[in-house]
Amino acid sequence: MTTDNANKTGAAPERVFLIDSMSHIFRAFFAPMGARQEPLRNSRGEVTQAVFVFTNMLRKLLADEKPHYVAAVFDSIEKTFRHEIDDQYKANRAEMPEDLSAQLPYIIRVCEAFNIPIIRVPGFEADDIIGTLAMKARDKGLQAVIVSNDKDMCQLVRDPLIVCMRQNSQTIRRKVPVPPIEWCDTAWVQTKFGVPPEKIIDLLGLMGDSVDNIPGAPGIGEKGALALVTQFGSIEGALEHAAEVKHKTYRESLLNNAPLIRQSLDLATIRTNMDLELDLDQLRVRTPDRAAAYQLFRELEFQTQMREFADAATTQPAAGGGAQPDRQYRIIRKGSELEALIKSLWDTEHWGFALADPAPPAGALPFMDAGSSVRGLAIATAPGVAAYVDLGSFEGGADAALVPLREVFSNGLLPKAVHDLKQTIGLAQDLKFEFEGVTDDTMIAAYLLDPTRSKYELEDLARESVNLDRQTKRPAGWTEQQWRTAENADFTTQVAHIFHARIVEQGLQQIYLELELPLAPLLHRLEQCGMRVDPVVLRDLSTLFGDELARLTARIYEVAGREFKINSPKQVGELLEELNIASGKKTSTGRVSTSKDVLEELAKTYELPRLIIEYREIDKLKSVYTDALPHQIGPDGRIHGKLNQTVAATGRLSSTDPNLQNIPIRTELGQRIRRAFIPDPGYKLISADYSQLELRVLAHVTHDAEFVDAFQKGDDIHDRTARLVFEAKTPEEMKEKRRLAKIVNFAIAYAVEAYGLSQRVGLSVKEAKQVINDYYDTYKGVRRYMDEIPEKTRELGYVASIYGRRRPIPGINDRNFNIRSRAEREAINMPIQGTASDIMKIAMLKVDEALQREKLDARVIMQIHDELLVEASEADLEKTKTLLKREMESAVTLDVPLVVDVGVGENWMDAK
Repeated sequence: MTTDNANKTGAAPERVFLIDSMSHIFRAFFAPMGARQEPLRNSRGEVTQAVFVFTNMLRKLLADEKPHYVAAVFDSIEKTFRHEIDDQYKANRAEMPEDLSAQLPYIIRVCEAFNIPIIRVPGFEADDIIGTLAMKARDKGLQAVIVSNDKDMCQLVRDPLIVCMRQNSQTIRRKVPVPPIEWCDTAWVQTKFGVPPEKIIDLLGLMGDSVDNIPGAPGIGEKGALALVTQFGSIEGALEHAAEVKHKTYRESLLNNAPLIRQSLDLATIRTNMDLELDLDQLRVRTPDRAAAYQLFRELEFQTQMREFADAATTQPAAGGGAQPDRQYRIIRKGSELEALIKSLWDTEHWGFALADPAPPAGALPFMDAGSSVRGLAIATAPGVAAYVDLGSFEGGADAALVPLREVFSNGLLPKAVHDLKQTIGLAQDLKFEFEGVTDDTMIAAYLLDPTRSKYELEDLARESVNLDRQTKRPAGWTEQQWRTAENADFTTQVAHIFHARIVEQGLQQIYLELELPLAPLLHRLEQCGMRVDPVVLRDLSTLFGDELARLTARIYEVAGREFKINSPKQVGELLEELNIASGKKTSTGRVSTSKDVLEELAKTYELPRLIIEYREIDKLKSVYTDALPHQIGPDGRIHGKLNQTVAATGRLSSTDPNLQNIPIRTELGQRIRRAFIPDPGYKLISADYSQLELRVLAHVTHDAEFVDAFQKGDDIHDRTARLVFEAKTPEEMKEKRRLAKIVNFAIAYAVEAYGLSQRVGLSVKEAKQVINDYYDTYKGVRRYMDEIPEKTRELGYVASIYGRRRPIPGINDRNFNIRSRAEREAINMPIQGTASDIMKIAMLKVDEALQREKLDARVIMQIHDELLVEASEADLEKTKTLLKREMESAVTLDVPLVVDVGVGENWMDAK
């Protein structure tokens, strides 16, 4: 197609997309660092951030733009002609980081998998290759689209057949790996740089480029370059009229540096006349090599991309080099077949099972199980061998199968594996199954092996560990649910075998078998029990909060002088700028920051930020709790939230649907929400809370003499810190300094730095630094621990609790200071918080066992951080209180005693 033809027909020209590959690769690699995010890594600890972002950029480009032709252009690995012009060209550039260079082969493979031709010419940069091909495309009547973020490329823009395509986001976030694009034509370049595209080289020649070490004109920066080019039209024009330049610095620079300026112009000019053909057949877009793409994304552990190419999975070789084994799955509907299956289990070393996972009934609340809808279950006895027991069409009815199956599942001598034991118990409860002998839960095992993962889906674990994928086609006679359940059992069996070996290898057996696995059934019972809620209390509070929000809104508008959306960070930021009370801090998108810490700092001086903070807090309480909780109350009058075992990297349980752990305890309004949680009639709520658990763990792991002595003697550790660190002597001084000491004691456990401490205690950074130094001089064991743990973690790559729970710290050796510092803080905190979470879980199990053993009419209903909430009958109240204190304080033995505070009340708040 020619330009003339395009104009005559009115049809848009075909487009040639030329990707400036290294521009995107460097941006992808370095942008997360600027946003203070740790780069994306795979389970092997390899950084894959650049590959991930480049891949998504390519996929989005192909999907959205549907180019006719495309090429990925790379720089020459040899020196280019520009080095002959100036041997210092690009001399300032640091050597490519190892974490980036290691990703380049993967990026090449990404291009190959998508059948994107790679163009690289010895002695030339990608800019020159792109410039030459763009001009040749234009001459053929095609539109060249230069995909680059490099401002140098804007010199090539020639409407309408050469345009640039840029990413206009300041950062590349993991959740949004490919920012929105903007099209750069002549008008865009003029607006952005103040000159048309053909004058960009004159700007660069004068202002220079520190990245490429192009010197430019000394003393003439961006502002001066723009003024000179605007006045004289070009570098040559400015040099010819140098004596007329009024600005002394500019004038002298032009008069004294003409050769250097012309050399800079030459270095900045992209060559468009290379001896290079535009081979359109080579550049024509082709369909991806789906098998190669799948295998590559599997290796990189890019789950979304793997699913996109999952249809190619069955063609891939298995881990041992052969093909995936045929799946010998069968459906059992006869008693004789089931009997034979059960008999074979006694000769099977380990076997896994899975229940059909039905969707809950329409309108079901989150706590309601669909166990009555379970139509079958599958048992796998060997790799690729599984049997699906069809309860819906079993001869003699479902009970004919369930009776012998109940005996199997309740037999502790038959070791079993499952994925997500807590959920499985919920599904099976209407089948009246009692689970004994569950020796493996692949979800829990995966969590212990890598607690930093975001999810633990069985199919992902199977794909990564044993090279198994779901088959997209199932044999005749199978429903999708039946086949999927058989696959789940098969996957579980094979993954469990691999993971159990890794658990043993890493010394995690005790925490796996004695803590996490036994905890799953207890957590299920807690969720099923739930917490009774008084909806009237919530309703009254919601009304109160609404009235308070209305009052605050009126006052905020009065102080602000106008109305605005109080919950809009953008509008709040704009208002603060209008009133000239903004902090000056910006978000990653360039907006004025209105984060809580920023507003709290401003609130020390101005009323408006204080009012906005108060509004936000009350609005959150109203929307998240008093308005939402009534809709989550079940028919039994109780809220049945979830306690998640495989979320927090430190081992802590997390609460969701709703998050009851986040109800504020230190504010009066938060306390009033807790008063809505009540016991059944004839019962009381008991709160058993560990006193300063993390500080006691800190004393144990650091062996600090002062810390240990204080806890062993029963002294108040905050009083001791107030005396030793803040030199409090009188009762008046002690009252004020103890408050500071309490903040510092807990902050140190999180390895707080001077700036962070200054924000918490209201000191200057210099004063906070001195406090930290005084603290370490007092608690020398704590200082030694803070120094030793990061170094030990650098050697091992992980850190552990005293009971062996591990957390990998991949950023501990990162070249980026912010990432490395955060990793060091995580390493310091993990043995403390991880051990505290282990102790809490041990205590939960001991308390539950003791309640059952002593047959008390009491039950654990919730765990919140270091607190257990128990509902006990009035008849067994005193015995339960004694039991709680005894079992929790004796749960483990440390160098310092554990102390539990026990309270009783008619509601959750009063029990504290």
